Amino acid sequence: MFEKFNEEARRCIFMARLAAITEKSKNIGLPHLLAGIRKESPAIFRNVNWAKLPLKLARLSPESLHSASQATGEIPLDAKAKRVLAAAPELAKKLHADQITPTHLLAAVFATDAKLRKQFQKAGMAETSTKSAATQRTQAAERLRIARSGIGYDLHRLAVNRKLMIGGIEIPFEKGSVGHSDGDVLGHAICDALLGAAGLGDIGTHFPDSDPKWRGVSSLVFLRQVRQYLERKNWKIRHIDAIVIVERPKLGPHFPAMREALAKALAISVEQINLKAKTHEGLGEIGRGEALAAQVIATIES
Repeated sequence: MFEKFNEEARRCIFMARLAAITEKSKNIGLPHLLAGIRKESPAIFRNVNWAKLPLKLARLSPESLHSASQATGEIPLDAKAKRVLAAAPELAKKLHADQITPTHLLAAVFATDAKLRKQFQKAGMAETSTKSAATQRTQAAERLRIARSGIGYDLHRLAVNRKLMIGGIEIPFEKGSVGHSDGDVLGHAICDALLGAAGLGDIGTHFPDSDPKWRGVSSLVFLRQVRQYLERKNWKIRHIDAIVIVERPKLGPHFPAMREALAKALAISVEQINLKAKTHEGLGEIGRGEALAAQVIATIES
């Protein structure tokens, strides 16, 4: 249960047990948790006038816990204390903290008992004190986040009597992409970039062209599936930058619709997707209008 609690938070809980022993209590309650937090993290309470708090809270001073330090035996948590220990991990998760700290414990105590929170506010603890500490930890967590990038590339031949699918939408043109699925070079390149960034192989591994169930399937289906792969590994998509290389047709007018379709499939905002188009200056198979290609860089973050 306590594997995600840092050493200081674990000490708080141990001291809460000593506080319960000091009071000869049958259960560890919120006052005991507060005493434990006060013992291990006194700076959190530096503005609190303990004389203005109810006697039960004030008398559980850090000094009073020493006499019980040799006591043995298990003491169960009461209902509210159990809710605190259940709420603290959720709070830490919301703040992107890797470990649960005394600050998270205190915030969970106040979230569990509004009366206690008001008592401490009247005694001098500013409402923003725990929020400030939590914010600092969030900022630290932001600095510790891991970011990765992956590259994607795809190329398809162009042929008559085929639909030209790019970025999840159909582009009016006399030729279309030849492929096992819908031949969407942009969608496929984005899949490869995201999979590469997360270290999850490539599009051929997950959606092989040897499997008939993927015949004619929209690239948006692939993108939604790749998004789910990333979510299972706790990766978030931060940005996608892509280039479609094609001689004709002009793609610029279609970019807004492409971005909308791609963003919806990936559950991100359109601002997180940047699209560009380039020609091949008449050179090679792309320049001759025989093929088109796409290159993508995707950035993800844990």
